Amino acid sequence: MSVWRTSRQGNRERWDWRERRDLRIREQASREQGSCDRRMLPVALMVWMASLAAHQTFMLLMTGESDRLALIVAVAAMVGIGVMTVASRAGRRDHDGPVRRRTDGVRAGARPEAFATGLHDVAPTITVLVIAMLLSAIAALSADLTQWHDPASRLVRESGESFVVATLRVSTPATVSDLRDADCQTDAALRSLATGTVIRPSVMPVRLFASGRDCAALADGAALRVRGTLQEARFGKRPLWIVAERVGSDRSAVDVIRAPTVIARTIAHMRQSFFDVTERLSDQGRVLVPGLTLGVLGQDHVNVVGGVALSTEDTTRPVSGAIRPSTVDDTYAGMVEDQFRRSGIMHLMAVSGGHFLLVADLVRRLCARLLLPRRFVAGCVAAAYLMLAATMYPSDSVLRALVMGLFGAAAMFVGRRGQSMSALSWTVIGVVLADPAMARSYGFALSCAAVLGIVLFSGPIGERLGALLPRFVAEPLAMTVAAQSLTLPIQILMEPELPLASVPANLLVSPFVGFATIAGLASLLVSWASPQCGFALAWIASCGTQVMERVAAWLASGRYAVIPWGDALAGGPSGNLPAALLMLAVEASFAAMFIHGVRRLRRLRDPDPGLPGEPFRPSPRTRIALWFAHTTTFLEKGWKQ
Repeated sequence: MSVWRTSRQGNRERWDWRERRDLRIREQASREQGSCDRRMLPVALMVWMASLAAHQTFMLLMTGESDRLALIVAVAAMVGIGVMTVASRAGRRDHDGPVRRRTDGVRAGARPEAFATGLHDVAPTITVLVIAMLLSAIAALSADLTQWHDPASRLVRESGESFVVATLRVSTPATVSDLRDADCQTDAALRSLATGTVIRPSVMPVRLFASGRDCAALADGAALRVRGTLQEARFGKRPLWIVAERVGSDRSAVDVIRAPTVIARTIAHMRQSFFDVTERLSDQGRVLVPGLTLGVLGQDHVNVVGGVALSTEDTTRPVSGAIRPSTVDDTYAGMVEDQFRRSGIMHLMAVSGGHFLLVADLVRRLCARLLLPRRFVAGCVAAAYLMLAATMYPSDSVLRALVMGLFGAAAMFVGRRGQSMSALSWTVIGVVLADPAMARSYGFALSCAAVLGIVLFSGPIGERLGALLPRFVAEPLAMTVAAQSLTLPIQILMEPELPLASVPANLLVSPFVGFATIAGLASLLVSWASPQCGFALAWIASCGTQVMERVAAWLASGRYAVIPWGDALAGGPSGNLPAALLMLAVEASFAAMFIHGVRRLRRLRDPDPGLPGEPFRPSPRTRIALWFAHTTTFLEKGWKQ
């Protein structure tokens, strides 16, 4: 009898192991076929960490600060080991047996071939992670070495500030200068550098500052010859600055070598027409409508009038023009910007994935009305993404949204469901490998962290909040909390402050962001053809931004809108990194406590956890609604009687 019972118990354990294995396989397949395929997430994280470690190592070696190198290598090694451990455990999860242990250290009920299969499955995962790390580190070191040995970089290291004649290509529209000695600025890429009679090629990214009539030549996509001072950047992402300066009786310090393309001039004309329309709005409309639509605040736009049109027949003469002063009061504009920053909704003034989602939704609806085939719809969505990105002011969030949107359009073209997590992971891998400097960009990190938080946590948080709050409140609140959960450590890394007003501010303005953005984009699209129609649409957008301005002013005026975080830790040798790590640890502890509490509550409320299915219990909101319905029915019956 005992032998029979032992045999039956072993068969039951093997049967339970097979059921659990099949269940895990089905769950893994459902995750891969859904919108949360996490297989490439460890690879993306390792690519980013390896690029950051390579940049920091190179900087420390070149500057002679080798005492901090050991700390950085140790932290990078610990992060790499942690990510590899998580990835390997995820790879072995489908092959392990029951978790019960015996005294000999072997899991009870687990078959020996399961461990062999698990080891064979872990090896490819670790190999992929190591290859990704090596590729990222090589790309970062190659980019750093190229910039270190560039003639412009060597000239700045040897002689500090030098007067040069540089040939460069403008890559961004002109904006108001951050320096007091200049009127406008733009980002560009060097092509050649002349010091005296020696001309040397260069590929360094620079920021160009100009004043007066020279600002009329700073057109996006133009090739320029600039005479000015080359110096090391004091702030900003660009490593070098060029301040245009006139020498002697020169009419201009900037000459146009090649005009922008027809497409670039058309886009510039659309932008200028849109800014001309917004000049007729109120102060808050002139400031906020361009920021919500294009990603640049109204006071930062450089309005050039009286300039000579650029043409391919005569591109070597200087461009004449004058800067029209902005009609926006600088004090008011600074106050509004500070209020948006304190209330935690400054991200609305930067173009992000919301613009792309709205445009894609409109294109899909229009194509569905016309019954167009799927591949044609995917091509239309991709074209809309490219046109939108070309019209917006360049930023790291626009780049992230564009690449991720193109991955989604490609998935639609081949007939597969969009994978938000996979698209984000491949976007990080592709962007960091192609441009290793993006690994150190706060804007790119904030954009990716917000999307990752929404993909991972908005669903579970929305389910919990949906049981207590109405749906129109639970969904935007869940997205805001999910995005803040991962962006908050990065924000503290930039500034050791805790924006307590961010969640309520985002919740209050969320109903007005969509229609204001659509109205602003429509105004941008038609202002060049019909200024009257463009003004009407811009006024509609300003109604939405008016609500945002009132909410920001109300919440930012509170005493505890922003509180300091980790002041005792920040400001040391590592900057704000300890404060950011402290916030990350607090968030992880809170999440672990919340998950543990929910599981314990489920065990206490479920008397029969072995039964299939889930117990149905109405939420408190449903119970209150039923109580009101029953009370109303009871009173109606009593009144009739």
